[in-house]
Amino acid sequence: MGRTRAHAAAVVALVGTSALLLTGCSLFGDDAPLPKPTGHAAPSASATPGPVDGSGTTGDTAQAVAAPQAVPAGTVVAETDAVSRSGDTSIHVRIVANDHGTFDAQLSGYRTTQPQPMSVEFRRTAQFGDGYDDRAVGTTRWGAQAQPPGTVSLFDAGADPDWLRTVVLVPDQSDGDDSDRPWVHKVLAIGTLSWSIPDPEPDLHVTLGAARPGAYGYAFDADDQTLRGTTGTPVAYRVNEGDDQTTIAERFGITVEQLRWLNPQMPTNRRDWVLAGSWLNLDPATR
Repeated sequence: MGRTRAHAAAVVALVGTSALLLTGCSLFGDDAPLPKPTGHAAPSASATPGPVDGSGTTGDTAQAVAAPQAVPAGTVVAETDAVSRSGDTSIHVRIVANDHGTFDAQLSGYRTTQPQPMSVEFRRTAQFGDGYDDRAVGTTRWGAQAQPPGTVSLFDAGADPDWLRTVVLVPDQSDGDDSDRPWVHKVLAIGTLSWSIPDPEPDLHVTLGAARPGAYGYAFDADDQTLRGTTGTPVAYRVNEGDDQTTIAERFGITVEQLRWLNPQMPTNRRDWVLAGSWLNLDPATR
């Protein structure tokens, strides 16, 4: 049994996509201006992030990693500009430690030559034109005539949010006819986040243990090969029905806290079972 290289680097390969077909125009080229949006009622500039799944409900949940304060409150740990290909839309983002053990993103300098409803999101990876990412953190929306809020909470990213490597601007849906805006919900601007927070697990070493009740899934090495017995270096794990995080951690010689650090959005249910069929990362380098 094998897997793709993309799955090996993924924490959980359960990514929903929302694809809107382009209508023959060049959306993200340097020379393509953004059409003006249709009329709508703009929300307040003090908009706050909504639930990742859009429902606010919970069943199987992806929980944030809990850990002690990584750096003193007020410390700037990452800073970037998310800029569109044409350069006509951009925002400055500065990430600062707060006094709750997590981090906030400070937004400033938002500008665009063609105002339209917009949202900012923090993602593991992104490319221009990417669609919906249900694993994004800190998603915050504002209207065409509004400005973004000054601060966005990254609480859901936990105390070690350096697994979020990009910040993006995504044109949002209006309350009117968006048929002339086929780029809605597609990444328009990207900024790369380079973090300066300490590594809490500099000596983490994952070993391969035998399958057991509560950890019957398949382990894979860096060549996408299924590992048998206790020989080889595991970099990813496919979760089996009934697997629980405690037994998975024991199988690979690490603690539950280390397993959760490796997988910041590991989906578990109320019994601490990990969602069957999901992929877990076991390689600190690809966290």
